[in-house]
Amino acid sequence: MLDTLISGGRIATATGLVEADLGLRDGRVAALLRPGEASSARQVVAADGLVVLPGLVDAHVHFRDPGLTHKEDFTSGTAAAAAGGVTTALVMPTDLPPTRSAEDVAAKRALASGRLHVDVGLQALAVEAGPVAALAVAGAVSIEVFLGDMPAALMPRDDAALAAIAQAARAAGIVLGINPADDAVIAAAEARLLALRPRPGSDPLDFFHSRPPESEARGIARALAVAAGAALHLRQISCRDSLALLRQARERGQDITAETMPHYLLLDEAEISRQGPFAKILPPLRQAADRAALWEALRDGTLDMVATDHAPHALAEKLPGLEDIWAAPGGFPGVQTLLPLMLGAVAEGRIGWGDLVRLCCEAPARRFGLFPRKGHLAPGADADLVLVDPGRSAVIRNADQRSRAGRTPFNGWETTGWPVATWLGGVCILREGALAEARRGAVL
Repeated sequence: MLDTLISGGRIATATGLVEADLGLRDGRVAALLRPGEASSARQVVAADGLVVLPGLVDAHVHFRDPGLTHKEDFTSGTAAAAAGGVTTALVMPTDLPPTRSAEDVAAKRALASGRLHVDVGLQALAVEAGPVAALAVAGAVSIEVFLGDMPAALMPRDDAALAAIAQAARAAGIVLGINPADDAVIAAAEARLLALRPRPGSDPLDFFHSRPPESEARGIARALAVAAGAALHLRQISCRDSLALLRQARERGQDITAETMPHYLLLDEAEISRQGPFAKILPPLRQAADRAALWEALRDGTLDMVATDHAPHALAEKLPGLEDIWAAPGGFPGVQTLLPLMLGAVAEGRIGWGDLVRLCCEAPARRFGLFPRKGHLAPGADADLVLVDPGRSAVIRNADQRSRAGRTPFNGWETTGWPVATWLGGVCILREGALAEARRGAVL
């Protein structure tokens, strides 16, 4: 006896769409059945005309909890995730305090208990090798290192420290996330801006010019050289310069994966002029040629996954940037719009259904140790899924955003393909925008 039979839909896999019914039992996928195959179930959900997609795994979110909850918290962030079909979110460690010790991981796990609409994994920050083994034992899904554009106290002091962290991560069997930048490049670019005009910041594009692609590429080159041997995951790839380095590293046989984000695929630097601080993010939006190169890199496997860098800020924090772009923090929400935007890419023929599963479900689950429990719909996997109407046209609106930021740079975008229901552990937690009150998510 199944708990639930989802019948009449097409199941999305990493190789494409499969005509099958999906049986769920005890919070897991129990069976894939031939369409119409007789089976007993306590409830039958008709999915005629719909695509049954594995719940998305967003490998890069900032839920701002603890310490920055005026921007977001575990409950609001996971509500936004559920609304967007993301059933697993991997939370970055840059909160207050940062997640740097096994005790921090335990405290964050306790803080999240009973407040999650979807499942989360916790990522930890390292500036030295000492805590890495304990962080892995405590359940961190990655160790994160920042190479620039962060306070010095949150970065390794030198290459020797970075190499030691990499060796410790390898010994502990944990992925090392690299957030690439080069502060020397950024300082030189900012100095050039100061020389050009007395008050940089009145033109929003000043921020774009202050973080050139060279900063990102140099950070990646440093990581590939110094941290070789560790299982590396490169964050926030935004430009062509970085892709060449990734391809070379793969040819050398280095163990690397890399992510990009929808905003780098769909927006360019002109958006900073149009939206000012509401389009400010680190690294900044790039040029049209970079966008085209990123799409090609997704198709040829240079880039492994699409995440969001969901990084909300309060409206009051963003507004000063309308007069001075430097006065606003960088970052904006993304977890709720990830799936609609990627469904739009499927509808436009940029990627296929198999690509969507690979990029947003299976690849992140594999890289961060969550597969085969997460990332696909096969017997034994968690019954986390999204019912998608592939033909529905809808408009992304600020008014519908569940993040505390209350707005998205994609406001007004019309897309084809829309999530109509989200399931976590075999239970429907959201249908047609209505979110269940029960918070069923867990810390993985």
